[in-house]
Amino acid sequence: MMKKITLPLFLISFYLSSAQDTCAGALPITPGTYTVTAINGAEVPTPICVAGNIATAGEWYSFTATADGVATISTNLPQNSGRDTRVHIYSGSCGALTCVGGHDDISISPDNFLSIANWVVSNGTTYYIAFDNRWESNGFDFELSQVIANCDFSLPYTEDFSNIANPQVCWDNIDDDGDGISWFTVDYDLDNSGAPDGNPTLVSESWRTDPLTPDNWLISDAIDLTNAGGTITLTWKARGLDPDFPDENYTVYAATANTIPDFLISPVSFNEVIGQTGGAGSTFVDRSLDISSFTGQTIYVAFRHHDVTDQFVLNIDDVAVQATLSNTEFTKGVTHYYQKNTETLVLQHTKTIDKVLLYTLLGQEIFPKTVQEGSKTMVSLQGLPKQVYLVKVASGNQTTNFKLLKD
Repeated sequence: MMKKITLPLFLISFYLSSAQDTCAGALPITPGTYTVTAINGAEVPTPICVAGNIATAGEWYSFTATADGVATISTNLPQNSGRDTRVHIYSGSCGALTCVGGHDDISISPDNFLSIANWVVSNGTTYYIAFDNRWESNGFDFELSQVIANCDFSLPYTEDFSNIANPQVCWDNIDDDGDGISWFTVDYDLDNSGAPDGNPTLVSESWRTDPLTPDNWLISDAIDLTNAGGTITLTWKARGLDPDFPDENYTVYAATANTIPDFLISPVSFNEVIGQTGGAGSTFVDRSLDISSFTGQTIYVAFRHHDVTDQFVLNIDDVAVQATLSNTEFTKGVTHYYQKNTETLVLQHTKTIDKVLLYTLLGQEIFPKTVQEGSKTMVSLQGLPKQVYLVKVASGNQTTNFKLLKD
C-alpha cells in the first residue's frame, strides 16, 4: 500500500499503510509505482464507475494534477500476472463523488483481468482513485502516469497525435450520435511484432462488436491566421483501416466559429468516402484543403465521421496548417547558418527572439536547447538525426520559417 521508497521513520510508514481505507483518508500520490498489500478498506467505492455488482471493501488514493493533460492508472504490470483488479476514478469531494473513469478487464480472451484507465485532468484538480474487491482481495502493484498536453496552435501548426493528451485536452471531442463512443487515439501493432508500431493515430469507429452509426466531431482550438498570407493549406492523412470494409464517410470543415452549426454552413469543406478514393488498408493517403479565404482571421477546423455504418475504423493522422507568413521586415531581420563542427544552428537577428521551434518533416515537434546572447541565438542540434528540419522563429506575433539540413 506504500509507494516504493524508503521512509526514515516507522511511524510514518505505519500511517501511510493505513491511511487509504476511506475516501477521507485517501493517500496522496504522484506519478510512480505503488503497492497495494490487500483490499480491506472500510469504505466501498461508490458510485460504481464500471459495470458489475458492488464490492465489500476498497482502497483509496488521491492525485492532484500539476498540469492539464491525461493521467493513466494501470495494474497491467508483469508482476500482477494472474491478478484480477477493478478501479474507479472520481472528481468532486468525499461524499459527493462523480465518476470520470474506471476499468475492469483488459481482455477476456486471452485472459487478462487487470485494469488500465486514462482520464482528462485539469491543473490543480484533485481526483480520487479507488480499487475494490469485487473479484478478489489480493494485493498487487499499480502505476500512475501523467502526460501533459501541448495546446500550441500557432503556425506552422502540426499534430501527429503522438501526445495522447492533445486530442483530448486541446480539441473538443463531441459524440453527437450519443452512443458513448467518440474519437480516441490508438498505436496499432500492424506488423504483428507484439509491440505498438510507434505511430499513434486518431480513430473513429463505425463497427465494434456490432455496427455503429457514428456522428463524431473533433474540433480544434483557435488557429490564428491574422499574420498569414499567400496560400494557406490544411493537410492531413486518412485511411479506412480494414481493406475489406474501408468505406468510411467523413468531412473536414474550416470556419470562423467553433460550433457545429457554424461548420455546417461553412463554404470551406472537404468530403470523401475513404476507401473509394484510395486509402483502403494500412497505408495512409495525403489530403488537403485550401483555406486561404480565411487570411487575416482566426479559424477552427473540424473532423467529422458520419453517415456511415457497419464498416470498421476511420484513421486520421498528421494534421497540419501551413502558410506563407506576411512578416517581410522580420524575416529579412533574421539570418542563420549552421556550424557543423559544434552541431549548432546560429541565428542572427535585429529583434529579440521569443522562441525557436524545431519540427521534423513528418510534423514531430522537437524542443531544442537555445542560448541567446544579445542579437545572436545558438540552437543546439547535438544528438539529433541527420535530416531536414523545419525551423520556426517567433518574436511577438511575427514568425519566420525555414528549412535546415543537418548533415
